[in-house]
Amino acid sequence: MNEKIFDELQKLYDNNKIGALVQEICEYYATRDSYEDGSYEDEIEPPEIVESAYILFCLQSRERILDEFALVGKKYPQLYSCVSALHSTLLVNMDYRALEEKSALAIAEHAGGIGADEILSQVDTFSRSSENLSEALDKFYKWLHTKS
Repeated sequence: MNEKIFDELQKLYDNNKIGALVQEICEYYATRDSYEDGSYEDEIEPPEIVESAYILFCLQSRERILDEFALVGKKYPQLYSCVSALHSTLLVNMDYRALEEKSALAIAEHAGGIGADEILSQVDTFSRSSENLSEALDKFYKWLHTKS
C-alpha cells in the first residue's frame, strides 16, 4: 500500500464525520491489493460476499453513506480512488431495489442454501437492531457463518 493512502487512512479514522462502515469499506478497498499472495483471503469473506454485503448495508442508510463518501472524496483523494467505483454504483442506481436484489443474489450464490429474501430480511433486522451499520454487518457475518 502506498504511503499516501496509509496516511489518509490514519486521518480518516480520526474523522468523526465518517462512520465506521465507510471507514471499514475504505480500508478494505485500499488494502486488498497489497496482499499479493492472497493471504488475506483466509481472514475475510470472499470478495463476492464482502462487496455485496457492503452494498446492502450502505443502502440501509444510502443518503448518509453517499454524503460520507463525498467527504472522503474531498478530504482523502488517494483513498477515494480506491472506493470511487462503489460510490458511483450507489450514486447512479436510483432504483436501489434492483441493486439490493442483485447483491443479495450474489451472496446467496456463494453462501449456498440461503435465499436472497432471507438475506435481505436479515440485513434489515440487523440494521434496525444495531447501534451502527458496521455492527450490523458483523452480526450479519456471524449469522451467515451459522447458515453455511
